[in-house]
Amino acid sequence: MIQDIFPSHLNNSYQAKQPQPESFILCFQEGRLLAKIADGVPHFPRFQEIAAQDIAPVYLFSVDDEAFFLADAAAITGYPAYTMRELRDQCAGKYLYAAFTAYHLHLWYADNRFCGRCRGTMHPDAAERALVCTDCGKKIYPRLNPAVIVGVISKGRILITRYRRGYAHNALVAGFTEIGETLEETVQREVMEETGLRVRNIRYYKSQPWGMAQDILMGFFCEADGDDTIRMDDQELKSAVWCKPEEIELQPQQHSLTNEMMKLFRDTNGQLPREYNPVQADAADQKTRIYFTRHGETTMNAENHISGVTDCDLTGNGILQAQQLAAVCAQQGDIDLILCSPLKRARKTAEIIAAQIHVPVVTEERLREWDYGAYEDQPRDQTPDFQAAKREFGVRMKGGGESLLQLAHRVYQCIDDIRQQYAGMTVLCVCHGGVCRIAETYFRDMSTDAFSHFFMGNCELRQYEQ
Repeated sequence: MIQDIFPSHLNNSYQAKQPQPESFILCFQEGRLLAKIADGVPHFPRFQEIAAQDIAPVYLFSVDDEAFFLADAAAITGYPAYTMRELRDQCAGKYLYAAFTAYHLHLWYADNRFCGRCRGTMHPDAAERALVCTDCGKKIYPRLNPAVIVGVISKGRILITRYRRGYAHNALVAGFTEIGETLEETVQREVMEETGLRVRNIRYYKSQPWGMAQDILMGFFCEADGDDTIRMDDQELKSAVWCKPEEIELQPQQHSLTNEMMKLFRDTNGQLPREYNPVQADAADQKTRIYFTRHGETTMNAENHISGVTDCDLTGNGILQAQQLAAVCAQQGDIDLILCSPLKRARKTAEIIAAQIHVPVVTEERLREWDYGAYEDQPRDQTPDFQAAKREFGVRMKGGGESLLQLAHRVYQCIDDIRQQYAGMTVLCVCHGGVCRIAETYFRDMSTDAFSHFFMGNCELRQYEQ
């Protein structure tokens, strides 16, 4: 990829450097970079060529021991101007990466000459890579746009797209992260918007800085969930097709994360390494390990109230319990994915665990707690008929709640789907006491009396294998 310049190294730490005669001066002219290209290598002006002119270059970064500065293009003559795409198509190596990174900073400087708060003039900070308003003191830092690249896989094929405008070669689904989204949610939304597909088992691959659009790109592989019929957004794309490995046509250059992900799928014949593979080829023959846990202690647990589908927060003790469970999960070291109830007490518990073990969290609606209807948010010790109502397996809870049989139906169906969709993986289900009781009956025979007395403590962990 474009940033792979080893053994060279980009040092992007800001320093108050002054240009030396051999320092590179990068100059942009209406978005085009002044350079000379020879044998696929861009060559930039040196400070000694413009030292006699009254300019003040701004230090950008160094590559190895070579320093790069930004200066006004009017000071440079004798160098053609290239778009970043033209440079990308003709060049490679560390100087192309330097050009992309410089372009990123050039856009930031050009877009922030004036303060967005008071309209004052912005000047470079003397101590760090920042711009400061001389009037109100507002400080800003270089902009980064997070975006995802998504390799969607189904039945040994990968989804290949082409954009309607702009880049003309093969690509993968891609898009920017919106306000309030996780990266995994960006993956789900972008794939749905561009191709009409639902996805599951989202796996991080690797990232890439992409100065052409001020991006930080993050690559993910995932699997089409259910129907893989493509419903393409023809305003965004001009094609979207499933391709077998041997049908993949790579991009003409090796610069992009997109191209590397397509190449990996092609070169492994669709059998990605396990850490990136949504579904192992022999997964059906492997054991699926499923952990169940109950969320941490909540405010309603502490008050001994019936919570059910009523949303409530974790207590400080509940957060501590979740952190302790996260440490246990990290020690186990085998969890590939977390599925969690949509209720916020389970979601918060799952997020604490995921932050420790670095795996995706996927919301599973069927893991929500039993709907207790009119009993919701009632004090347990003042609701004597609640326990009796729970033993009436086929009777719905009064006030529009669920019956135990309805709860068992959705939890059993959920576990069936987990075993099929995540075969060969280890999945942690973060849910609720009632759901955990049903899960126990799925995997182990229980008498009615044992079922009635089963209890799952907050953040207790139970393991099942199939």
